[in-house]
Amino acid sequence: MLDTLTKMKAKGIDFGIVSGSDLVKVREQMTPAITEAAHFCFAENGLDAYKVGVPIEKQSLNKHLGEDNLKRLVNFILHYIADLDIPIKR
Repeated sequence: MLDTLTKMKAKGIDFGIVSGSDLVKVREQMTPAITEAAHFCFAENGLDAYKVGVPIEKQSLNKHLGEDNLKRLVNFILHYIADLDIPIKR
């Protein structure tokens, strides 16, 4: 994979990495050589965005929704899960 990505970069083809993990874990999983070759990296499901290794955006649900709306959402989800009729509960 590193060979293919290196050839792409040499041809001027930009590529990015998208992961649910944070950037530290992405580097660990993909190796620094790959993450440094990537033009873009979107870590934490796109909440953290990097362009050529430089952070360009950082977002969070709390920042986006606000504390009160996040609390309402979490409470709704917890009530929804608690009220599910699951055949076997242990």
